[in-house]
Amino acid sequence: MDPATAWMALVIGWLIPGASFMLCGRWTRGILHFVTIMVTFALGLALHSGVAWPSWSPKSEEFNLINNFTFIVQMGSGLPALGSLMASLSRAASASSAWPLWLAGEQKHPYYELGSYFLIVAGALNYFVVGNFYDRVIKIQSRFRPQELGEEEVAG
Repeated sequence: MDPATAWMALVIGWLIPGASFMLCGRWTRGILHFVTIMVTFALGLALHSGVAWPSWSPKSEEFNLINNFTFIVQMGSGLPALGSLMASLSRAASASSAWPLWLAGEQKHPYYELGSYFLIVAGALNYFVVGNFYDRVIKIQSRFRPQELGEEEVAG
């Protein structure tokens, strides 16, 4: 895979979990990653959680560094997280939203925090998948060289 295509596949793999491996023809790995991340994200949504925009100003009373880190990790899920964020922002802006309300989450729901952990895990998993794609396809690490290039391992 040429470098420009590989980098584009990496970005697409962030937006759609597992897609980078599917674009390389590694369908089993890509589908397994997609299903794992999407089921984890869906469980978070089922527990009435959603991606919420945090306060970024340290002078704000709502500022919380943990919320900011949580947001960054949750955004690792790509398009599902972007959809949840847009629904959450739309819900905050007006009562009538074009986005489905179940994507926004309910912060007062008793399971909201538990669902947030599922969204964090889904985002972190996708960051790991994108990193694994980089290690296996873009800049092949020595430990993956035998698998990726079909070379025999040299006993040391």
